[in-house]
Amino acid sequence: MSSSTIAVMSVELERSRPPYRRILVPTDGSALSQGAVFEALELAASIGASVVLLTVNEPFRVLTTSVEMIESTREEYERHAEAHADKLLQQAGAWADDAGVPHSSVRKWSDQPYEEIIKVAHEHNCDLIAMASHGRRGLSAIVLGSVTHKVLTHSDIPVLVLRKSVETTAQRSLSAAEGVHDNAGNS
Repeated sequence: MSSSTIAVMSVELERSRPPYRRILVPTDGSALSQGAVFEALELAASIGASVVLLTVNEPFRVLTTSVEMIESTREEYERHAEAHADKLLQQAGAWADDAGVPHSSVRKWSDQPYEEIIKVAHEHNCDLIAMASHGRRGLSAIVLGSVTHKVLTHSDIPVLVLRKSVETTAQRSLSAAEGVHDNAGNS
């Protein structure tokens, strides 16, 4: 029998950073979308990630079926849309503060929200996009399309689609948040 020496090397792989460090969280203000914000904040808090909160406003058009645009001048519509977006971002930012999650906020204008979502994710070096899906089916899905579906189709950044009874989570969380503000006398 011959003898030989075998070198054995043991390598312990240790994650020195969380799998996702910065998460883009787009919101349109719907209950489903707000629920996704809460879920994304819980995820970010659990892994030590920061979030970039995003709203994308649709530009004013003269020919439209949008009640907000039909009933407003361009200036009124833009002022209202900006105020609404700011309110959404401030509210989501307060929730992030409460969760101890570092955050930044971005407000954009675009006819194609999915393109802006992907662009902002790249600009802010996000390594995950977490967003709600309204789950439209049938004709409404064909006519309206799905921003989430388009992000999934076109993004090279991983996308987490939050669909599980998020509306229930959002309603519960919003009620809890309103209760906190009411009790503090800040409403």
